Amino acid sequence: SEGRPLTTGSALIGGYERALPIQIPMMDIHEVGTGGGSIARVETGNALRVGPQSAGSIPGPVAYGRGGREPTVTDANLVLGRLDADNFLGGELKLDMDACQRQMAERIATPLGLEPTEAADGILRIAVTQMSHAVKAVTTERGLDAGSFTMVVYGGAGPLHASAIAREIGIRKVLIPYAPGYFSAYGMLFSDLRYDYVRSVFRKLNDVSFDEIEAAYQSMEDEGRAALAQSGVKADGVVVERAADMRYVGQEHAVTVDLPLAFFEGRDRSAIKRQFDELHKVRYGTSAPKEPADLVSLRVTVLGTMKKPPKHRVEAGAARPEAAARRTVKPVYFRAGGWADTPVYRRDLLRAGNLIDGPALVEEHASTTVVQPGDALRVDELGNLQIDIGSDRS
Repeated sequence: SEGRPLTTGSALIGGYERALPIQIPMMDIHEVGTGGGSIARVETGNALRVGPQSAGSIPGPVAYGRGGREPTVTDANLVLGRLDADNFLGGELKLDMDACQRQMAERIATPLGLEPTEAADGILRIAVTQMSHAVKAVTTERGLDAGSFTMVVYGGAGPLHASAIAREIGIRKVLIPYAPGYFSAYGMLFSDLRYDYVRSVFRKLNDVSFDEIEAAYQSMEDEGRAALAQSGVKADGVVVERAADMRYVGQEHAVTVDLPLAFFEGRDRSAIKRQFDELHKVRYGTSAPKEPADLVSLRVTVLGTMKKPPKHRVEAGAARPEAAARRTVKPVYFRAGGWADTPVYRRDLLRAGNLIDGPALVEEHASTTVVQPGDALRVDELGNLQIDIGSDRS
């Protein structure tokens, strides 16, 4: 709700089927086992499966021409016209359309009695469904209305599938940041330094003294400040955040509750309990304000804030993109209407205020954005692509 990344003190790695439980502070993320390199196969009973096996970058998709023979999600996008064989990575890597279509026909389409286009569309439909499950895991399965959120999409393959995923789960707005293919690397370079500490307590909230709590927090904060000083990286400032793992007495699982410093300065035990009750209500749809709570553990995060580069901004333009921004028009396949002549735009030549109605493609060096029929795209002053999702299931 405050635009901050969520964290957790525990997770199941690998999902519930072959879960490996770990108990360390980490980002609260849900992994997606489907991406551009995910391999499509026809299994026993003519069942089409996509992933979790991946072709990676070596040998990579069939289209890369590096020895890959099994069609992937990237190959499906190429067959459907959503990727440009001659302009992939700005033309640095030429894609082999002939090999891609041949393997799509031989390994997927013919065994299923389909045309290559139908097979490629089927691969994308399965991939989108699997990607959608991951988004649902962090929204609807946590009692949140997915439609009330804007979905931020990045990576090389993310913008290719963003509109379809949004339709699948009822999200109405999608935001694609500037240079999505480098978004994760950018974040790694400019993120704040962060040290997390945790101390077990296992005491009832009403029984533990504030002196005991303060001593534990202060010890962890001192340790974090020392770690920052020894990191060798000069931070602009230091921010300390406190939290606690809490649960109702008798419960097994705890939730991590952010606790403002003012709660401790005022020794406000009831405020801590209210904060926990409210989070429990959001997370699980129910709370028990009259029931006692346990303090399971105390958590401290010490942040060394780093200087950020200036925000990327783009020049203002008219509603209609400049003619030079429209690179070409080519046929692209969409499930709802089949093949459609689709304009292709250069993202580097789009300006703030430009409006584009789908269908359209927006190409850049490391990514391609699909604007489906019924969608409307707007470029904002920071160069973000904001897409309003239509009602067509394309």
